[in-house]
Amino acid sequence: MTCIRRNDSPFFTSSDGCLEAMKTTNIFGDHELCRYEYDEVLSGDLDIEAFAVQVLNAVDRHGFAVIENAVQGPACNQVVSEMRSYIEATPHGLHGLGGTRRCGALVARSASSHQMIAHPVILELAKRILGEQKLNGDAVRINGREGPGEQGFRYPWQLHLTQIIDVGPGGGGDDMPHQLQLHRANGMWLHDFQHVGIDPQMEVMWALSDFTEENGATHAVLGSHREAPRNGTGGYGEPTVQAVMPKGSVMIWTGWSIHGAGVNRSADRRVGMNINYALGFLAQEENQLLACPPHIARKLPEQMQRLMGYRQPAAALNYVAECQPPEDSVLQEDFDVLVPGAHGHVMNPALDGPGFAPENEAAFEAKVADLEHQKSAAIAVDDLEQALHLKHAISVLHRSPRTTKQQ
Repeated sequence: MTCIRRNDSPFFTSSDGCLEAMKTTNIFGDHELCRYEYDEVLSGDLDIEAFAVQVLNAVDRHGFAVIENAVQGPACNQVVSEMRSYIEATPHGLHGLGGTRRCGALVARSASSHQMIAHPVILELAKRILGEQKLNGDAVRINGREGPGEQGFRYPWQLHLTQIIDVGPGGGGDDMPHQLQLHRANGMWLHDFQHVGIDPQMEVMWALSDFTEENGATHAVLGSHREAPRNGTGGYGEPTVQAVMPKGSVMIWTGWSIHGAGVNRSADRRVGMNINYALGFLAQEENQLLACPPHIARKLPEQMQRLMGYRQPAAALNYVAECQPPEDSVLQEDFDVLVPGAHGHVMNPALDGPGFAPENEAAFEAKVADLEHQKSAAIAVDDLEQALHLKHAISVLHRSPRTTKQQ
């Protein structure tokens, strides 16, 4: 890539759509932190796929890329506003990160975060990096078949982690050090993936405030995603570049790329939003089905439900109770795993039964009355979880087929 210096800036203009790039040389070669302006999509100059391919190529070559102004500043402010009470109720220093507050469960807690979590360019990149393994020679291997990822032949992928990272003045410094410094993120599953030839995860950092050198913008070791072996230690002593970017911008990198938070030497807090995505057959770092439980998730758009993992990513993975996909079970309003017949499967009178609902009218009414009485008793002693369970039981009873097995 040929770069031309812009005035006396440390940034360079590139010839392949990268508007600016900070250049560095290390043991991995000559690399650049390329920057792309999302206005190219908003103005209609590029469609989402063409724009994503440019960013993908930069991540492939350098391990990192930045999209500037991917959302507007007010959207960032709204996320921070929705998360403010959770941030302020979180102690500094969790996980050994001095001067830093981290809190997650963003899907449940911040509706405004959804436009970033499901940003079309980010999802397109996740499809290509994770689903199609574009950074690993299109090495998709499923049921004995190996080849390029394409529609109908992709790995499933899903949301892996959502987290606000709020770093106060002095965070990461000598008085409030970060135990987690430069690192890679692919070691959490215990299995050594470095010789498998896949990218298990894609990481993303949204700037909810301006990221500057002074306030400790994320450090990146460019090219470190290609170290051999991929968990090698050579990159940790190499020079870094910092992801300086304005509010509303986002940096994307792979789980093999060495990165880490900088020291906040400013008087202001640096607020970022870390959103990671990973292959759908691996355990999530933040369990999305617990962080956004069914009674909240069922009110969300289907795209967000599926992104969190409320689906069957492959074959029988992730089924519930009587072999049901999540959308037909826990995302249904009255589903309760402790209520017989809540599955809603069609019953065959010739083979199945007796069902949950008595066929006899008097027995049916007596069962309804008994459940209503139990529900009232639970409410009277403030056992609202039991009351909700009984409410579900009554609902399932009313919709259950009133048939018995034919003799």
